[in-house]
Amino acid sequence: MKVLIVGAGQQGHVITWNLGRNPAVTEIVLSDYDEARAALVADQVGNGKARPAFIDASDSAAVARLAAGAKLVVNAVIPEYNMGIMKACLEAGAAYMDMASGQTRTKTIDEAYLEQTTLATEFEKRGLVALLNTGMDPGVTNTFAANGYEDLDRCFEIRIKDYALFDSPVPLQVWSQETYYTDCSQPPLLFEDGEYKRVEIFGRREHYQFPQPFGLGAVVCHDHEEVTTLPRLLPRAYGVKGLRYVDFKMGGPEEGLDADLAFVSSGMVSKEPVTLKDGTKVRPIDVYVATLPPNPPADELARLALAGEITDSGVVTVDCIGEKGEKPASVTYNIFPPDIKWVNTQIPGATCVSYGTSTPASIYAELILEGRIAQPGLVCPEELPRSVRDAFIAECGRRGMPITRTDTVTVN
Repeated sequence: MKVLIVGAGQQGHVITWNLGRNPAVTEIVLSDYDEARAALVADQVGNGKARPAFIDASDSAAVARLAAGAKLVVNAVIPEYNMGIMKACLEAGAAYMDMASGQTRTKTIDEAYLEQTTLATEFEKRGLVALLNTGMDPGVTNTFAANGYEDLDRCFEIRIKDYALFDSPVPLQVWSQETYYTDCSQPPLLFEDGEYKRVEIFGRREHYQFPQPFGLGAVVCHDHEEVTTLPRLLPRAYGVKGLRYVDFKMGGPEEGLDADLAFVSSGMVSKEPVTLKDGTKVRPIDVYVATLPPNPPADELARLALAGEITDSGVVTVDCIGEKGEKPASVTYNIFPPDIKWVNTQIPGATCVSYGTSTPASIYAELILEGRIAQPGLVCPEELPRSVRDAFIAECGRRGMPITRTDTVTVN
């Protein structure tokens, strides 16, 4: 089967490695605006199945031409291009998959997701699946939330936390800085008392006891897809159970959160245009991204990671709180993506974040290719059948991402 991957950055790198090892995949077209980067990644991790191609992800017709004959198109670029790539899939007759609905130049995450849903009927009419939000978070988190929600008799709250530790002696971007800082700049969406509202950036700070070795860590509200989709989709899929609260919080060392808050508050990463003295209009975030140094070459990154000079590790937690047998109960999931040192024993030049985001996406992709995710229309992971969700969780463990689940029920 042929797969088209749009984007040969950190995420496309890991997805190519995973899909190249799947015997059902016979051809991978790895496309990027930087064709030399695509060629390098295809050669390094494509297992002899990948070939590079130039693509301008904003050119929907060009994406459709590359997708001709493909079973699946994996969108591994920033969410700005989601709609165009979805339309290309409809034209080419290919399934679609992305890792985030994301914020765009003109839309919030919530608005961007709702725009994607306008194509649901077209995918359904053509018998094609469009699977959205398939990374670590959103993605794994949605799968955990669905299981917890389904297993509780009533579910009142879903609280999601992503905690990370990172340190590097060289400049290293482990995620799109444009995506990260524009999300940080957006007042986070919160589902509270059964209603959507927005709260202050970096607000609702709390200290949460994560599993060892992380311990007590600070987390703050952050704009994210789970808050958009879970309150809408879970009651529709598994019945109304009294869901009144959903949040997403990110965390790390307090000094890092404080520094990011100060940076965002300065306006230096705003997506809103400003006018310079000569009348030129620029977006501050574009200037910031343009000044970032490139990541070190894959072999240098691998050397630093294997020497233990880079710290890149984390844990993601989902707490579902409600009732079981008319008594207070909760279901808690934790997933531990492998640290950067382990990752580089497998994929030189990858990171904890890229492996932890794109390996779940690769598993979802393989489930589409195997026909286990086949329902036509627009789907999010929380809507998938339980058998598929459980198979996905088991496969995460086989690929170096251990998962724990704790069920707590009041007994008296």
